[in-house]
Amino acid sequence: MSANAWTGDTLRDCLLTIPVVDLKGMALLRECRSIGGFFPTGIPREPLIEAVTEIVAYTERSQRAAEALANLTPIALKTFDMLEYGL
Repeated sequence: MSANAWTGDTLRDCLLTIPVVDLKGMALLRECRSIGGFFPTGIPREPLIEAVTEIVAYTERSQRAAEALANLTPIALKTFDMLEYGL
């Protein structure tokens, strides 16, 4: 798709297709909070190592993606009204 064909709706639809990431570490925290504690306790070592490794890898991938996005050439969205811009 050429840059001229992008509209605000097209961009929104594209971003909505990104799947939600469910990290093991976040699931462990949700599980522990429902029990009443903030810090996970009594979790076997292997699942904890997997969860932490997954979060670290996700953080690194997210950082690389953010750096790549920061270096993209801007695309003018001429049909997209951003009313907050005038504030």
